Amino acid sequence: MPAIGSGLVFALAGIVLFAAVMLIVMGVDAYVVQRRNINRRLMLQGELAPQVDEAGRPRLILEDDLLKRFTEFLTPKSADELAAARKRLVRAGYRSPSAVRIYNFAKPVLGLIAAILALTFVSVAGHGKISAPVELLVALGAGAIGFSLPFLWVERLVERRREEAELAFPDMLDMLLICIEAGSGLDPACRRVAQEVQTISPVLASELGIVNTELWAGKERSQVFRDFAERLGIADISAFVTVLKQSDEFGVSIAESLRVYAADMRLKRITRAEEKANTMPVKVALGSIIFTIPPTMLIMAGPALYTMMKFFAGGH
Repeated sequence: MPAIGSGLVFALAGIVLFAAVMLIVMGVDAYVVQRRNINRRLMLQGELAPQVDEAGRPRLILEDDLLKRFTEFLTPKSADELAAARKRLVRAGYRSPSAVRIYNFAKPVLGLIAAILALTFVSVAGHGKISAPVELLVALGAGAIGFSLPFLWVERLVERRREEAELAFPDMLDMLLICIEAGSGLDPACRRVAQEVQTISPVLASELGIVNTELWAGKERSQVFRDFAERLGIADISAFVTVLKQSDEFGVSIAESLRVYAADMRLKRITRAEEKANTMPVKVALGSIIFTIPPTMLIMAGPALYTMMKFFAGGH
């Protein structure tokens, strides 16, 4: 009874701690969203010039009042590590100045929460019969999993954004080609395509919106598209940037270059679809083998194996 009582106490403590952390996170998020909406409305009215950052965005309370105090601990010391972390988060869609700090803050917090929950669950489920080293090992394993969750989440977002952009990129090229052949320049064509591509790829629409903003601000076109390819990390877009650069350098028609490259991208997309279709029979066969043959063998040979085991056990 004392073991069960202590297990219940640990369980209640873990549940209360988890609920408190979730309420704090939800409260901070709600407050940040509310402040952002209020600041956006005030900015539209021209009343919030001193409360915006250098890029004209409303300052986040989480950035200014909480994590900025721990910049020394939450920011990599090496410039290369900091640049790599920022690049990975930008490719995942997180462009906030505090993204690196939030990312480095989330890893130990999630690891600690996972370790506490795992230790609580083991204490309750084991009723005090599990040894302390095993409980410690389980807590360390859960903590390691919780610590790696932000990394896995970011990598999944990067891969999902890359797949979406890669799938919609040929359609974007076709739209650009139509606009340019209709007599529009590259910059107005990018603005028009950013509006039209929103329905098929919000990722490409968002990145093209950044391209349009940088072009409007006067940034060099080659550098703008080079940054566009760097943010997405797709080889086809990098090759597209090279095509645009060569068209500018050698005086080749952009429309002609886009026509050839768009046709190549459509062919490559069809090739990828055919490759996936060709691997489908193998995957189906492997699934059938894994989930069909073992149960069948167990049903057929199970009674005989049980009889033999019972016979030899009785004879021994």
